[in-house]
Amino acid sequence: MAAVAGCFITTFAAIAEFSRFEFISLEVSATGTLEKVERGFQFTKITLRPVLAVAREEDRERALRLIEKTERSCLVSRSLRSEVAVEPAVDVRVAGGTRDAAA
Repeated sequence: MAAVAGCFITTFAAIAEFSRFEFISLEVSATGTLEKVERGFQFTKITLRPVLAVAREEDRERALRLIEKTERSCLVSRSLRSEVAVEPAVDVRVAGGTRDAAA
């Protein structure tokens, strides 16, 4: 799980830098479903839950597009046999705290 989450974070940071997109923070949690298959045990599904913090409401849609691009570009998740699902959230943070979160 750590390899997939780490790759997602690194890939997003590179895409954001290239796109000149500023963000406050990115946290990614990952869970996996391990099942017994013909060849032994295998992860059959991995779910990533990135939470991206941005400073302005106007950045929410662009943030989600960059997360989608990251999902398509992450080398580790593209290399796995299991399904990789991404369930993003974008938090808009104003001075002093978080205003709201939405996918």
